[in-house]
Amino acid sequence: MVEANFQVLSPGEGLTLIQNRYGKHNTFKSTEEFNAASRSVKPGVSAAGIVSSWTHASTLLTSCTLSYSYGAVGTFQTLFFAVAAFKIKEKSDSAYTFPEIVLRGHGKIAHIIYTFFGLVTNLINGSALAAGGCAVFSSLTGMNIGAAYWILPTIVTAYIVVGGLRATFICDYLHAIFLYVCIFAFMFQIYSINPSIGSSSALWHLLKEKSGSAATDSYNGSYMTIDSNDGLVTAATIFLGGFPAVWTDQAYWQRAIASQPGIAVKGYILGSFAWYAVPFAMPTTLGLAAAALTGTAGIPVKLSAKQVSAGLVGPAAATALVGKVSAGLMVVLLFMATTSSTSAESIAASSLVTFDIYKAYINPRASIKSLFWVSVFGLVIYGALLAAISCVFHSVGISLNWLIKIQGSFIGGGAIPMACALLWDRTSTFAVIVSPVIGLVRGLTSWMIATKMRSGTVNITTTSNTWSLLTGDCVSLGMGAVSIIVFSLLVPNKKKLAVVEGLEEPNALPSAPEKKGPGDQETAPDTEKHAGGRVIEENADAEELKPIKGEEYIAELALSPTEAKSQKRLALISLILGSLIFMISFLMALTEIDAVR
Repeated sequence: MVEANFQVLSPGEGLTLIQNRYGKHNTFKSTEEFNAASRSVKPGVSAAGIVSSWTHASTLLTSCTLSYSYGAVGTFQTLFFAVAAFKIKEKSDSAYTFPEIVLRGHGKIAHIIYTFFGLVTNLINGSALAAGGCAVFSSLTGMNIGAAYWILPTIVTAYIVVGGLRATFICDYLHAIFLYVCIFAFMFQIYSINPSIGSSSALWHLLKEKSGSAATDSYNGSYMTIDSNDGLVTAATIFLGGFPAVWTDQAYWQRAIASQPGIAVKGYILGSFAWYAVPFAMPTTLGLAAAALTGTAGIPVKLSAKQVSAGLVGPAAATALVGKVSAGLMVVLLFMATTSSTSAESIAASSLVTFDIYKAYINPRASIKSLFWVSVFGLVIYGALLAAISCVFHSVGISLNWLIKIQGSFIGGGAIPMACALLWDRTSTFAVIVSPVIGLVRGLTSWMIATKMRSGTVNITTTSNTWSLLTGDCVSLGMGAVSIIVFSLLVPNKKKLAVVEGLEEPNALPSAPEKKGPGDQETAPDTEKHAGGRVIEENADAEELKPIKGEEYIAELALSPTEAKSQKRLALISLILGSLIFMISFLMALTEIDAVR
């Protein structure tokens, strides 16, 4: 099993080594290359990276679990971040992490808070990836699950050290190809050639026979609808948890930071629409197939609640369809999905340690060499911590589903404040500091109170109640949203004038001529230094990001105002279009599907 895993990864590692030897980008000689891929990633590779790194084990496994438990499902989140991609390039292209964007705009206290949220999010997301992927590896191969928890980060760390962030993009591209091949294979197997099902009509009739036996909460007990109270609440919990998991996860920001400035939005649009098919295809194939085959020779015994919670619905259906061939395909698919997402989380956590802890507070004038070794150290520490925490979670009974559901209550308070810090110019430093803390405390408190009131006791089982989690999610996100708006209006920022490097404003009014006097010779060097920059009014608490010794200077403003306006328009149009598609699909699914017979 381990040997096969290294064979899967070897093409990506080989391409990375060739690039380091003969290409213009060398991982070991540039922090800019190791942590930001020289900000040169093109839309196609960026889109593949988005698809692969956002196809978590939870995307593949939890979507199947929901359709098995409640009926047809799907999800939609990723286009929200396309709106942020152009803002990063417009305002803070020199940043390596999202807490650095906060530091640049709102100072050190806010920076420390968002660094904390970023690290917590990385650990929760990484633990969810390990919990889902390793549970499947153990179930289908017999591998010791404790060993799997340690092997996964070891493999990921090895190929990141060789190639940095660009290595994750190369492997993501290869993994995305295999992902779609597997999905098409499962679709053709279920809807075309498999003797147990073989057509959409046969699947519909099998599910019709199962109506009322399991998905009793849905409309008429049908699997062919998402009109289910518990199912909709669970979907809302996952959506509300997924929103902060995007805005406080450095892995998502790193894709935007690494993209070429003028085309960052295009990569997110392409990747979002391509990824959209994954959480719809998996549940409508393997998830519904598992429900249809339960009680037959394929799946003679209904899966236990523990097996369902561990995400074993999809693998059970794959095994029932073609036996060991599909099981092996599922193992490789999940291995690739897990390694892609874990690699994104690993280098994200490493970047937070490097730039938001070491460079920000320990060695502000760090060299390229020292930052590289700190990045490697961060990868090793995160991998070891992730494996240890995953083992602890497994020993106390914390599963993939629990980790996915609790995200909103834990990190929801920081999501909307972070979005406002980037997108809303009137966001104040005081609001940026207090809002995530209020959201976190209120969210956790309301979650625990709701659990105690509904279940009478607080433990891992009762805290996973969907209604209690929905309470915590809504309060956490809601208090963060209300606080950031109210405090920004009540406690506005003090302002100062600053000059930022970047593309000049077209047709800008010329500055007033300076008065000549004795001080002219002293101010001339400063004027020379800021030639080509732009004078702006900014927050008095803002901190300037220290350049890296020996690294090529990166201007803060990578887009001219005209380019920024064009990117903004493209992002908003795609977001509106994607939202309409999702709403139409959602409304169509609320009614039972009787057309396929």
